[in-house]
Amino acid sequence: MSVAKPQLRGLLQNQIKKNLIISGVLVTALVVAVKVLRNDPKKRDYAEFYKNYDPEAAFQRMVAGGYMQCVEKRD
Repeated sequence: MSVAKPQLRGLLQNQIKKNLIISGVLVTALVVAVKVLRNDPKKRDYAEFYKNYDPEAAFQRMVAGGYMQCVEKRD
């Protein structure tokens, strides 16, 4: 019964190839996770906000609150 010889030739290339494949899979999974868990909900929230957003009412609230100093209040 003999002990198997360690692989010496091409060891670095094999490790680099394995590490590149693993890192490629992990990066792809991370990109998909960020898109699904962060970007899609954010896009949905923005679309929902602007669906019901009234810029004229927001402007009137700012004027009434005194945030727009260059605009006169009209009653």
